[in-house]
Amino acid sequence: MGLRNYLKNRELKRLGEDRYILCLDGGGMRGVIPATILEHVENLLRSKGDDRPLYSHFDLVSGTSTGGLIALALTSANSDSSLLATRQSPTKEQQSEPSSKKSRSQTLYPDPGPDIKRIADIYLKYGRIIFPRSQSFFQLNMINQLFTHKYDDLSFNQLLFDIFGERKIGQALTPTMVVTYDYGNDRPYILSNYGTPEVLLRTAARATSAAPTYFSPTTIHDPVSNQAISLLDGGVVANNPVLYAYKEAKRLYPDAKRFHVLSLSTSSAPYRLDPATTGSGVFSWLDPAKGTPIYRLYASSQMRTSHEIASAIGDMEYIRIHGDLHKRVKLDETDPVVLSHMIKRAQQIFTEHEQQITALCDQFIQRPKHPPRSWTLPQSETPKELV
Repeated sequence: MGLRNYLKNRELKRLGEDRYILCLDGGGMRGVIPATILEHVENLLRSKGDDRPLYSHFDLVSGTSTGGLIALALTSANSDSSLLATRQSPTKEQQSEPSSKKSRSQTLYPDPGPDIKRIADIYLKYGRIIFPRSQSFFQLNMINQLFTHKYDDLSFNQLLFDIFGERKIGQALTPTMVVTYDYGNDRPYILSNYGTPEVLLRTAARATSAAPTYFSPTTIHDPVSNQAISLLDGGVVANNPVLYAYKEAKRLYPDAKRFHVLSLSTSSAPYRLDPATTGSGVFSWLDPAKGTPIYRLYASSQMRTSHEIASAIGDMEYIRIHGDLHKRVKLDETDPVVLSHMIKRAQQIFTEHEQQITALCDQFIQRPKHPPRSWTLPQSETPKELV
């Protein structure tokens, strides 16, 4: 009996020393894919009897661009006025209920977080608010893009307000970070609840998704330099944010023995450039009719580099969930038929990786249950630059 308890306690200690990270790629409207997969992950956990909120299983939630939007939505506190809220916040009577009448999960995690299904629904219902169809002739629209951003962001900003309201990133329910790029100072820039807690959630969401040529940059106040800085989409430096998330997790949890990363791709079609039609001049690399080959090349090569390096890190279990969409899907695709195709593929991709995901969920279930805490870096650990 003594040996059994010893082995059990040793295993619990080991599980407590491990840290779990969620990483969400950029990809515009293809964000509906990881959002759908997360819904399946939550359903799988519930089928196994674990009713804790999904955010509570991760020690760090990270994302870039559309993945950053999902990360911020997943860890934002529940609000009845938010587009994500279909679960009602606990009433005062429920909050004052004796602990004996509440489940263990309700006691530890009184905030259920957002309804994850609603995150995927945002893409379906509001995609055309983010990416409204142009009414101009095709040729004229292409010419206009040479001189201005493709989309006016007024509707997008209103949508972000309807999702996040006046809440700040510092109110996130678990450690959360999104990648952006400070192009004025040529540096990656991390927005997080532990590093930049006063930044509004909607501002952080807007900054990480400020894709060049699509939307204008976002300006924030940098608490370190005490100056205004302009931020671009994090996909400029890390469309797959796994390396930045790993770096942040090492700083947040210096005593962790091992990091387990669930990395969700927004999927894509196999990308191959035809040497006969590219590389023959500036326009051939920048031609919008061909999907701007230079942009796609940079994005694809960058993601492959992050994937290969992450796969070789010794103290990290890197679980990459990626699938082939079988056809190219643009960042601003809002056709309902294409969106339905992506949701169907997301379900298939989940099934294709179900064994890996189930093994990870089993680890979640075995981990010691602990209440959420306030997350700040020790003063000595706060960097002069945020990355």
